[in-house]
Amino acid sequence: MALPARIIRLSGILSHLATALMGALPLLVAFWAVRGHQNPGWLAEVFPQVQPGTTLTPEKSTWVLTIGALQLLPMLFALWHMRALFRRYSAGDILTAPCARDIRCIGTALATLALIQIVSLPLQIALLTLDNPPGARQLTFALSSENLWLLLAGGLLVVIGWAMAEAVVAAEENRGFI
Repeated sequence: MALPARIIRLSGILSHLATALMGALPLLVAFWAVRGHQNPGWLAEVFPQVQPGTTLTPEKSTWVLTIGALQLLPMLFALWHMRALFRRYSAGDILTAPCARDIRCIGTALATLALIQIVSLPLQIALLTLDNPPGARQLTFALSSENLWLLLAGGLLVVIGWAMAEAVVAAEENRGFI
């Protein structure tokens, strides 16, 4: 099956973009880790729910960034599989089991990212206020529309990956009858 040139061209561009992001994201996290350690005041801006008077230290900044950096793992996993999928598409490999697997892996990574984001905020706030006096410690839970959309998009991609895998099996069976 010949693919339209736009699929091949856009897939090539997106493959390069995914590759660039795989290199840039860890560097960006490292930059913010160094900057955050040097200037822990950024925590008050990013976490406005933390009570005034909470001590913001370089160590707290490093731990908060470390918790936030856990999000990097599913992001890189998703980007890895996106790059593989776009490379397959740009090579004309569309309806195959490896493509279905990549789509499923991307969906799993996005859903995992959403769950990590949901858990990260309470951990970060608790860590920031851990040394506050009793009554001034905080535990905050938030569920944003971004988290829900990311979770749903991940679930959608997992289901599409499963459906695509079933379609690949059916197509192979049909080829066996012809």
